[in-house]
Amino acid sequence: MYKSLLIKIVKYLIKYSRLIIGTNNNLILFGAMNGNYYGDNSKYLFEWILKHEKRIKCVWVTRDYDVFHQMKKNGLPAVLMNSIKAVFALCRAKVAVFTNSQRDLALDPCLLPNSLHLIALRHGRSVKRVRFARKKHKISSDESESRRREGNLIKYAISTSEMISDIQEECLCIGRNKHKVTGYPRNDNIMNFADNNKQKWNSDFINFSNYDKIILYGPSWRHGRKPTKFFPFDDFKSTELIDYLEINNVLMLLRPHVNDFNYFLQHNPHCLQLLESKNIKTATHKEFPDVNYLLPFVDILISDYSALYHDYLLLNRPIIFFPYDYDDFESLNGFLYDYYKNLPGPAIYTFLTFIQELKKLFSNIDDYKKSRIMLRNKIHRYRDSNSSARVYKLIEPMLENRK
Repeated sequence: MYKSLLIKIVKYLIKYSRLIIGTNNNLILFGAMNGNYYGDNSKYLFEWILKHEKRIKCVWVTRDYDVFHQMKKNGLPAVLMNSIKAVFALCRAKVAVFTNSQRDLALDPCLLPNSLHLIALRHGRSVKRVRFARKKHKISSDESESRRREGNLIKYAISTSEMISDIQEECLCIGRNKHKVTGYPRNDNIMNFADNNKQKWNSDFINFSNYDKIILYGPSWRHGRKPTKFFPFDDFKSTELIDYLEINNVLMLLRPHVNDFNYFLQHNPHCLQLLESKNIKTATHKEFPDVNYLLPFVDILISDYSALYHDYLLLNRPIIFFPYDYDDFESLNGFLYDYYKNLPGPAIYTFLTFIQELKKLFSNIDDYKKSRIMLRNKIHRYRDSNSSARVYKLIEPMLENRK
């Protein structure tokens, strides 16, 4: 009751403050991943504008104290979501940038002013149907109402191609004209990653170990279902995988989805044995809030329906797929395009065939180069490191009359 009353008071405070003191045309708010992490498309656009557009005031909004203190330590402008400074920023900002939802920017979605222009950078568009495009697993009425209001506030939603704009509109239902092809700011890092990233990777994570290959296993979130099964094979043998990786000097990184993290080991007890090996590590959101930081160092990706493999196509490196619950996804979610017809890598259903596929790739036998290029050309119009600049060009006209 008291929380609801407080939110109403703050809402009206923001509304009337904007009317009285006006907005600051130089101020842009940024948030990502429900306010819990510093990363994704918002991070890269935030840092690009800080570097290239000195007149613009950028402020990162977070609900996480560790993120806030680390950003302040690094000299980055940030405010805590539950602070007076965050309320004042909402009073003044003309534009706000987010990835996941309105909760990237405020404790409650209703606190966002109706006159605020939202730029939806999104956190990737996967092959699976989500939100309003789901077949059977519909969102609740409360979430639907929140998403509709979010859609009304959105000025633009960025995408990576016209095909992605089309299927993204099926999911978001904000109006096809709002979708703009710019590429994702986070993919600028893939195409032109900084040397200090490599230094940090070597010193902080792999401790200057010299692996012959690095494999990232990053599956999708199974919204409303049981958490992801890692290595979902009846013939799976932990010791055999460990031995194979050690003999071939391969590092395998396991990255459960952030929403599955708390259930990862509970539902995959065999991974406890795997993680005892020096050749298998976790690369979760705790170690790497931003997965695209990792991708330039990855030689082979393992995934299923995740948007991660769409980004990884830019590198044209091998991808292996474990679509063990395809029929369930097809029934409840459905797919935005023909999954198997466009699959840019082998679909694996047994541990034996998985090891066989690894042996082929380690012998430089790659059967899916053409398939990857074909899907990449559908997914990505741009294959450069200028996506942040293109997104800023969308935002710049909204900051007119700045001094």
